[in-house]
Amino acid sequence: MKNGYVRFAIILSLLVSTQAVGQVPKSLDSLEVYLQTHTATDTNYVNALLQLGKLTTRTKANYDRADSLLRAAEKVAIKLQFGLGIYQANTYLGANYYLWDKPQQTLDYLQKALTIAKANKLPPRLLANAMTNLGTAYRNMNQHEKALAISLSSLRMQEQYAILPRNENTYTGIGLALKDTRRPREAIEYFQQALVLNRQLKSPYGMAITEQNIGRCYDNLEQQAKALAYYRTALKHAKESESDLLQADILVNTGLALRKVNRLEEAKHAIEQALAITTKQQIKSAMATDYFNLGQVYEELKDYKPAEQFMKKALHLAHELNDKNKIGIYTQGLADLYGGMKNFQQAYAFQLERNQHIDSMTTVRTTAEVQRLVAHYKSQQKQDQINLLRQQAQIREEELTNKRLQTNALLIGGLLTLLLGAAVSAWLLNRARLRRLQEAQTLRKQIAHDLHDEVGSTLSSISLLSGMVKGLIAQNRPESVERAIQKINTDARQILEAMDEIIWTINPGNDSLHRIAIRLQEYAQPLMESKGIRFSLVAEPALEGLPISMEVRRNLYLIGKEAINNLVKYSQASQATLRFEHQKEQLKVVIEDNGRGFDPAQPSQRTGQSSMQQRAKAMGGTLAVQSTPGQGTRLQLVVSQ
Repeated sequence: MKNGYVRFAIILSLLVSTQAVGQVPKSLDSLEVYLQTHTATDTNYVNALLQLGKLTTRTKANYDRADSLLRAAEKVAIKLQFGLGIYQANTYLGANYYLWDKPQQTLDYLQKALTIAKANKLPPRLLANAMTNLGTAYRNMNQHEKALAISLSSLRMQEQYAILPRNENTYTGIGLALKDTRRPREAIEYFQQALVLNRQLKSPYGMAITEQNIGRCYDNLEQQAKALAYYRTALKHAKESESDLLQADILVNTGLALRKVNRLEEAKHAIEQALAITTKQQIKSAMATDYFNLGQVYEELKDYKPAEQFMKKALHLAHELNDKNKIGIYTQGLADLYGGMKNFQQAYAFQLERNQHIDSMTTVRTTAEVQRLVAHYKSQQKQDQINLLRQQAQIREEELTNKRLQTNALLIGGLLTLLLGAAVSAWLLNRARLRRLQEAQTLRKQIAHDLHDEVGSTLSSISLLSGMVKGLIAQNRPESVERAIQKINTDARQILEAMDEIIWTINPGNDSLHRIAIRLQEYAQPLMESKGIRFSLVAEPALEGLPISMEVRRNLYLIGKEAINNLVKYSQASQATLRFEHQKEQLKVVIEDNGRGFDPAQPSQRTGQSSMQQRAKAMGGTLAVQSTPGQGTRLQLVVSQ
């Protein structure tokens, strides 16, 4: 499970030094003394409250106390008509709620801060900072496109006004928006620029956060060695900044990366260190994450007793927090754990609870998505019908005009020619409209067919098996219960995969060859790794801008998926390549391996070849399979664009 309990994904510009009037102490203790010995009569008092509130958030994670201090600072700043202080108070409040994991309040305060900055005509640097902070709030609400747009606007403002040094958090915000939209390589470029700026500022805190973000990108790219190197450096800088929470965040990510490369003892030690910090700070969401991650490490070590204890603690805390997402993840984790322990009764109980959770959430998501699609297609259908009626009316009008013009012998030849051309054009346009209507109807039928075939039958199977398991338990037949539960688990995962594929297929945002290439890479990578096959994807950069229709995308993805499955199952290869090329208005997709090969003329274990040929033909393309026993296999699909 990815760590997300400490919200250090981006460090808001409020958490670095800001402009202030006068001098105030810098340490927590000296600030407390200052506030006790001074009265709320000047801007220095406001700045002291702001500084104390910031440090209380950053170093102590005492969000209630920080909230009180910052609200007091805002009240005094309003009384003094101190515009900068009002802006900073709202910005710091937004940051406090950001780390407190309250997204809506974060967004409200940071939007208010930007409005205050504009109303008080604060300097362009502060306006740019306010926009960067608002980008963080949008990202926190999973509005990644808005986050990217406003962060880029902030960067353009800094360039326009020649603001130097640039705000390192702007680059971090852009990097995180790119990372969240699965573009880690592009994200790394912006994180590196943020790292350079943090080094210039000599900010170990900022360096630690940026280095951790780079590590996460390499983690996503499955380059754990590079990820661990950045995590080590980030931890060193986090210690220099004396931020316990940031150290815990980095430690748990280090543990997850070590677990991926099977360095389990080291992973356990790193997560235990993170848990010690979060337990001391009593941050329950963080503790739940650490308990679960630690339980999974013990599970892989086959030390089931502590694994069970840690996962149960995680689930208990998730229920306390009413965190439905974590409840679902931890319930599934316990079901899998009990299955490995061969405690099938407990495994069944937790799996049933998890399946009910998935079914309810899937039903809501699926219903909403289908309703949206149906509404869209009905709207399109009505518009097409209106356009069709207009064309028919136009044709009738032209026919009447034709009859009148026939009485004029001098113009009959030319007019007949013009009318013939208009009639043919209208007829062709009418055919195009009808074809689009038919395509919309076909799409709706395809969605309904996929939902029925992929989901309906599997849910029926799960329902029957669930009823059967109860009887098997009563009959004390553990072997049969285990098989039934394994089948239920497999069917449930198939439903999730099927729904994911259906929604991915109909999403217009995926209408590019680059998206298909990435999707197939994500599907192939874990399968190849499970068989020890070195896998590489070669895709031309030009693919990013090449759109394709939904039907071609769907068939192309299914052909690639079938070919990858066959390769993994039967090839016994040590190396495989998936290559996308675009030349002379033709798309060429090649999947090849160095495995044992086979004789295409002889009956083969490899399934789905006829289905792949049919899909290639439906796209107007050709599919060629070349293979020789002992010399590998090469599959080539060519489609005209």
